[in-house]
Amino acid sequence: MELKHLTIVKDKRSNCLSCMGITTIQDYIKYIEDIYKIKGGIEGQRDALRTSSAIKIRKRMVEDIVKGTVLPPVVLGLLLSHEDFIKINTAEPNKDVILEILSNASDENISLIDGMQRTTAIIEAFKMSEDIANNDLRVEIWIVENLNNLMYRMLVLNTGQVPWTIRRQLEVVYGSLLKTIKNSVPEIEIYAIDDSKYRTDGGQYQGESIIELFIVFGSRKEKVNIKERVAEEFTRLDFIESTDKSDLLSMFIRCLQIMYKVDKAFTRFESQNKTGKFAEGKDLFKSQPARIGFMAALAIEIFGRPGNDRGEEAQLKILNRIENEVDDFIALVDKLTKEELEAFLALNILNECLNDHNPSKVGDFERTFFKEAFYALIQEHFNTQSMVLSWRAY
Repeated sequence: MELKHLTIVKDKRSNCLSCMGITTIQDYIKYIEDIYKIKGGIEGQRDALRTSSAIKIRKRMVEDIVKGTVLPPVVLGLLLSHEDFIKINTAEPNKDVILEILSNASDENISLIDGMQRTTAIIEAFKMSEDIANNDLRVEIWIVENLNNLMYRMLVLNTGQVPWTIRRQLEVVYGSLLKTIKNSVPEIEIYAIDDSKYRTDGGQYQGESIIELFIVFGSRKEKVNIKERVAEEFTRLDFIESTDKSDLLSMFIRCLQIMYKVDKAFTRFESQNKTGKFAEGKDLFKSQPARIGFMAALAIEIFGRPGNDRGEEAQLKILNRIENEVDDFIALVDKLTKEELEAFLALNILNECLNDHNPSKVGDFERTFFKEAFYALIQEHFNTQSMVLSWRAY
């Protein structure tokens, strides 16, 4: 995509570059087309436009584009490697280098962070009249080397606009988020949303569930009711606070690796007796409520509860401590025989504890149950004779 009249402003707060330029509608569509399709179009990014007034507004936008109207800039995000980022993050960024990097960027590193509605209208308008191919379109590109910074900008800048839930905003950077996780923890196997595979071993997770874990981790809440507007705003605030005060993504990845290690260690227990929801080791972290409870418990211990945040130095100290404790915990579990591991996991007691409660909202109950269970384990510094300690903590 060729950009004319390129201007570059450095965001000192987020250590990223804001690049604004002008391209043609035809060049923009060619550049964004595959990314747009991957994201599933407008319905995959924002609530569907169902009202008659919204449909009329959309139709008017398309008609105006055909007539040559000037739209507000669409905003893209570009995630670069450290090596590429330092090439352009200089006192006087080289515009030619930036344009070359933009041309060679892979789809998984590009995100459409603001402008899905406009992009849909632009594509529809181009189908109506190819005469607009060379009409000017303003494009802004946020270039970052740290996905955490891009998410922070997106959450802050979109607050107060037509509501996007945090989940949907994170889905915008879904590809870059999962790529960063895969590169950092290559042993974890992540399935795509539309992948027909299912979990057969520890350390295998659906990509969509990873996004939910990230929201839980950032908000430090096991129950995130995104349907409630007020609850969503408080969750957004907690998430922004976490992202602002620490490198949230890198800390999440380290905690994801902790969960992976525990998951793999427990998976060693296999049972011929498939009774109960949790019959063998791999069943525990097959459960999304269990994963959510684990990550929420870690987040609360590391960051503090919402409204009582710890400093970054304290956060890192606690996380380092937990990593060391988990390594000792895994070493202990790995030494157990099959019979000893079965007794240690005490899955029969876990099933009994869950069966004793018959709440109206099973999913919410299990999230809280596992948060309390794993928080008890963390409070005991992973020093326990069996998991009964956790299962009876609720």
